[in-house]
Amino acid sequence: MTPSPMMIRASSFLALFLLALAVLATIPDRVHSVSQSPILLGWGGSRLVENTLYSNTTVPSIVFPFENASDQEVLARRIVEMGLNTIRISFAPYCTDPNGFMSPYNSTRLERAIRIGETLGMWIIVDYHGYEDVSNSTVGGCWLSFWRTVLTDFSSSYGRIIWEPLNEPMNLNGNATLLGHYYQGWIDQARTMGDTHWMVVQNLCSFGCNLCPSGNGDCPAAINGYPRVTDPLGRVFISLHTYMSYNVYYNSWNNTAAEDVARSYYHTILNGTSLTGFPALNTEGGPGPTQRTFSNGTAINCPDLVANGASGYCETNIHFIKTLTELFDAHTPQRINWVWWPAGDWSDTPGTALFGAIAPNAWGTLITWQPLPVHSLSISSTGGGTSFPDAGNYTYTSGTIVNVSAIPEDGYKLSEWQDNATSLPATDNLELSMSTDQNVVAIFSPIQHDVAVENVSLADRIVTPGRSTTMVVTVRNLGDVSETFNVTFYCDNASVASQVVQNLGVRNSLTVSFVWDTTGLRPGTYLLDVVASPVPGETDLANNNLTLAVNLPSHSGTNNPTASTTSLGSALYVGMAGFVALTLGATLVRRRLR
Repeated sequence: MTPSPMMIRASSFLALFLLALAVLATIPDRVHSVSQSPILLGWGGSRLVENTLYSNTTVPSIVFPFENASDQEVLARRIVEMGLNTIRISFAPYCTDPNGFMSPYNSTRLERAIRIGETLGMWIIVDYHGYEDVSNSTVGGCWLSFWRTVLTDFSSSYGRIIWEPLNEPMNLNGNATLLGHYYQGWIDQARTMGDTHWMVVQNLCSFGCNLCPSGNGDCPAAINGYPRVTDPLGRVFISLHTYMSYNVYYNSWNNTAAEDVARSYYHTILNGTSLTGFPALNTEGGPGPTQRTFSNGTAINCPDLVANGASGYCETNIHFIKTLTELFDAHTPQRINWVWWPAGDWSDTPGTALFGAIAPNAWGTLITWQPLPVHSLSISSTGGGTSFPDAGNYTYTSGTIVNVSAIPEDGYKLSEWQDNATSLPATDNLELSMSTDQNVVAIFSPIQHDVAVENVSLADRIVTPGRSTTMVVTVRNLGDVSETFNVTFYCDNASVASQVVQNLGVRNSLTVSFVWDTTGLRPGTYLLDVVASPVPGETDLANNNLTLAVNLPSHSGTNNPTASTTSLGSALYVGMAGFVALTLGATLVRRRLR
């Protein structure tokens, strides 16, 4: 149903004997068991373009980083918060009115709509909001070809897509067989292409038919408006759009009549599921139009008008949709699926901008149903970083997989996640299954920069004067990020050699070697120092160097050499003027030069 003249229901009446003949001629010869389906409750009316419109620029997106939430996302989040799990997204019929009110088809926009649904764990009905698109073979061929393009792009997409190939079929002269032929062609094409999503077939009476006196689907003969199709996967929903328009029912405008109309629709749907063997998903329904229009173009409101416009209603027809919703909700063994109309940013009813009929105090908040399970997610963070989604409280359909990303500020890292006070590893992205309410905190801490000289040794156990020996050095990165730094070898504070350590990973170590040539050195004790240069941001410098004291003997040819190595620990002064080692007796003293 759209806010256009097409909303006006057909009001032609048939003779009672023709109605009786139609019913008798089409009584099914076989009753099918109805296959189980997911439970689907929600709202439709959101145009495809609405995921690029931003009426509220203060709400950050939880789907698209660094964006505000679009009208469509805000609406989808509202639907989930109400305990519902389905949103119907509509676009203008490509083959008959491609630039119509429901907005042109655009694959990028459809991809965005699907991402919104997937992020929230919702079912998303993709509605080709057309009417006459299978009224002849030419336009029908265009319709089927268009859908081939869509299925090529999205058959392997999100599993909770439901295709609605045609909104309200009309101009078929009541020929449900012909309609079934087109739907069967759509199903065959989709399954041949490998698509496994659910799809919807629409009753001829969803817009207006000649099967019932009202022109709607509220009499026994309306069962014959359901197209007959087969599907190897059994993933077909039947749909009948259900309204109580004042333009049609003005002669019996009271609560008793409203209950009768609701029950009549309900029985049509039950009989339709038995006839076809497919479960029902009514993709539209609501109170219906509030005015009666005369042939001269004048219109009058219902006598019990509460609100006018696209999301308007009267006391009588809201009683109708309340009754029908209660019947659907109470049905066993599984309630009947429904998606009511309208919820979108185009509603002209006062006070319903952005949300339509589910705006606060609008009629969608006045009907009752058993909410589906949802869970809340609270996200917060300590200083030093943020998250995506931003800190806040969110609602998700039960079982939804939610990804929360940590965004550290410069100089900080994610230390850990806490989920309901339980510590979790510091992964960049935290994946949550929303099977319960959750309170997630991102814990950030300053990035630590710390490189160290971990070990120094000589390759030769005994150092022979006048010869070369190798100094083996182990350095380690004790910090939180990869580091590049210099390692320098000193002998008595004189630089001997230096090497660059490139991109040493976190907690990784590396062994480097230096050659010490003792040729020409006098006998005595030498201080061999190895220094890892400080890296930017490093504050703990105590482990940046190690020193060996090496004794060179006076007689290199002795049979009992006295050369030895002694580790003196971190024995170098570190200061702006360089490195200085002082020996006081047998003790090395270390201090930082100022």
